[in-house]
Amino acid sequence: MRIKRLLFFILSAQVFPVFCQNAETVIEADFVIRDFFIQQDSIIYIKKRDVHLYDIETKLSKDYFIGGYGLELITSKNTNQIITASNELVRNVSSVRFYNKETGKFDDVFYYKQGKILDFLLLPKSKLFILSLTNKKIIFVDYQDKPRFYRTIELNLNTLSRKLINKDNKLYFATDQGDIFEYDYRNYEKKLIYRSKALITDFKIENGILVYANIDGEIIKINLKTNQKEIINIKNTFINTFMRFNNNTLVCGAWSGEVFIVTLDNFSVNKTYKLHKRAIIKIKKVENNIIYSSSLDKTLKKWFLN
Repeated sequence: MRIKRLLFFILSAQVFPVFCQNAETVIEADFVIRDFFIQQDSIIYIKKRDVHLYDIETKLSKDYFIGGYGLELITSKNTNQIITASNELVRNVSSVRFYNKETGKFDDVFYYKQGKILDFLLLPKSKLFILSLTNKKIIFVDYQDKPRFYRTIELNLNTLSRKLINKDNKLYFATDQGDIFEYDYRNYEKKLIYRSKALITDFKIENGILVYANIDGEIIKINLKTNQKEIINIKNTFINTFMRFNNNTLVCGAWSGEVFIVTLDNFSVNKTYKLHKRAIIKIKKVENNIIYSSSLDKTLKKWFLN
């Protein structure tokens, strides 16, 4: 267990047959690609202190220096802005940066000097971003009047939270003690919705169904109304991240570099594929069932399920 925790801390219906095509290595980098965004024929990805705009056809790359140690990036098709969450090289300092590709400069930067970022959410409609931090806090920051930033909510926890989800104007977060909380940030109400016995690596909530993975190699499905529980045990590894492929399928990336395809209605592993040499840290689906995954093996791979 102690070894698994140490490894994890490095990061922070009808059934249809599912088949995986051979993975293509799109980018082989000299450092881990922590986050990426697929935009038409381009891939925007964050690697260490830079954001890279990579043209898939020409294989040419344009780089934007953003500083710090980049963790997350957010951009969209109709803007020149790239928003990044980074941990600075200075101890306990982190940042959220608003970079303008057209001017090549930062429009605005928010610095937090009391902890490093573990997870980051952007709520563009509300002009808010949310940070979970190494000082056992979750903070909400209003950026509507930037360059002025206002901390509107601060949640003090008794442990770390590495995973945040925003759904229906509520924040859901998992803690290292295995608890999952719901926080209604309109009414400032927090409640415990589930308590497990192991550190949770990822989770999803949909229509009263909670699915989560833990560091003990379990994938667990809970009906929050009836408390009915189903468990899948993964041997010799654990699920680091997962995503919904469709209404009945999860694509799960493991610390071992394997991908596990899980069918939700009978809650079982349908297929297993060895796609990466080391831990998968991010999985994203684009159109036509195309999936991209990044890994600690410093590659970004493209593959698809049908």
